[in-house]
Amino acid sequence: MSCHETNRSLSHYVDDELSAAQRALVETHLDSCPVCRAELAELRTIRNSLRQFARPIAPSSLVPAINDALMIEAAARRQSPAPSLREQLINWIEPRLMPYSVGSLASVILFTAMLVGLRPHFIALREAARQNDSVLVAETNRIYDLTRPVTPEDFSARRAPFAEQSPSLNPGGALATLTGHYAQPRIGQLQEGDDMIVVADVFSNGAASLADVVQAPRDRQMLADFEVALRQSTAFVPASLDRRPDTMRVVFTLQKVDVRDRSF
Repeated sequence: MSCHETNRSLSHYVDDELSAAQRALVETHLDSCPVCRAELAELRTIRNSLRQFARPIAPSSLVPAINDALMIEAAARRQSPAPSLREQLINWIEPRLMPYSVGSLASVILFTAMLVGLRPHFIALREAARQNDSVLVAETNRIYDLTRPVTPEDFSARRAPFAEQSPSLNPGGALATLTGHYAQPRIGQLQEGDDMIVVADVFSNGAASLADVVQAPRDRQMLADFEVALRQSTAFVPASLDRRPDTMRVVFTLQKVDVRDRSF
């Protein structure tokens, strides 16, 4: 046996709880290991010291005092009336449901407080939805004459929900004509698609000026035509029609597409 295995068996060896075979193995190891013999001697010393301690003796009045307390408790239970079925049920339910009741009540109070706090926001959202619906209904009920060109007033009214953030294009301006020209099919001519992204400053009267070029087109003439269209006429409707700020900066994307088919 190793020292580790012997140390684990020493307590049982001292208490004479090992089998004959195990005891023989431990004794064989002890004969050749002074360290384990010292552990055994220390363990026997501790065991003998514990045997010398006096055992505590219970006072003579302990047993009669316990008996008297039990008799008093039994008499009190016999004199008290037996709890009714309702009381037994309440005593059983109360410790189990009380935590859930408090949690549910706290949840209801918190939910009510949230509704009260958010009520003004709900009212504002409902009013905004009503105004938006009224604008859309008015635009739906308006009858447009297809034989007449679209006026700036009509086009701006149709874009009422978005005009405050995005100015409406002047349908009779040179810029609108230019964008429509790019989409017109050209019989017998190959027109490659191209696009550009620019930043423009739009003023209160609808006029605009080029502020920056974010993405230049491959065909430089496309950018030159855009600048000419801005100088030729007002590109957007007046700010009063869109109900937008007098001056605003917008990002304008212009695409030239190759449309060869008229069946659309």
